[in-house]
Amino acid sequence: MGLALLVLAACSQSTQPHGWRLVAEVKVGQTPGPVVLGGRWAFVANMGEGTVSEIDRATGRLLATITIADPRVLRDQGCAPDSVHAYYSGSWGWRACDTPYSIAWDGTGLWALDNGNRMLWKVDPSRRAVADHISLPGTGWSVAIKDGIAFVSGFADNHALYIANLKTHDVTTVDDLDTGPAMLVADATGLWVNCVRAGVGHLDRIDLASGAVTGRFPIEWWSTAIVADQGAIYVRGTFGGDISRVDPTSGSTTWSQPGPGFIGRQGIDQLGPASNGIWMSGPTTARVDLATGVVTDTIRVPSATVAAADGEVWMVELNGMVAKYLLK
Repeated sequence: MGLALLVLAACSQSTQPHGWRLVAEVKVGQTPGPVVLGGRWAFVANMGEGTVSEIDRATGRLLATITIADPRVLRDQGCAPDSVHAYYSGSWGWRACDTPYSIAWDGTGLWALDNGNRMLWKVDPSRRAVADHISLPGTGWSVAIKDGIAFVSGFADNHALYIANLKTHDVTTVDDLDTGPAMLVADATGLWVNCVRAGVGHLDRIDLASGAVTGRFPIEWWSTAIVADQGAIYVRGTFGGDISRVDPTSGSTTWSQPGPGFIGRQGIDQLGPASNGIWMSGPTTARVDLATGVVTDTIRVPSATVAAADGEVWMVELNGMVAKYLLK
């Protein structure tokens, strides 16, 4: 009976969903972070190894593994817990030794966050090598880039936002965010930061020109991901089990709907925006409608994190492989 159940589960996971076909599976590092799509490439931070995998977006072929940071620097600084009991199950603290911690695309290159050296490193994807760096005042959690400016939410400083000009390398600090800044996203309405790592839940809005906090709106305290799509902000909450649409003008929640539960490592969840909906990772990889939040499409494959474009879905599978799906 046990063997039969295992065979059934394996067959269910590998079943191809109607409308989607698997076109590539790529082996990257041992601890892959979210997939970032940029130009003709897809990138994955190998968070335990200090490297970034560069993948040809068209073919799904691994092109290079680029060294960004030395994980031993963080370990020498005492990032690791003193025992297996130091962090509870689901604690965001399990990411303390990750490097590169986060990556983001600026339109021509990739920027990677190295917390050990408190640096942002720029990767030239054509040369497949590090091309530039910016020193930061402290460690960071997440990176978002808009119009030549990188925004880094603070890690050790529980109220900080670092604003780095990618051209001049000037860095300023905003230090009045709500407690526990985590994921962030920038669009025409401002920079949005979900502040949730300290048992509270607020969505802070920051003016892009002045860096001032112009709004603070209540959200669920365990909101693992945030994304902007077509003029609205979408926030994943309840330990990854639902999704909410936030009106950027009023900060009010216009709807909340159930979605697949998050099953990846804490702090690496990612929502995949497309013109016809938001993709969510989980026991099944699902797309919700922008207007209603109702699940309208699924890929019946479990995923730890997901990225998307129109007709294109990338996911990190539970076995650590990076998979690309296209519409049939």
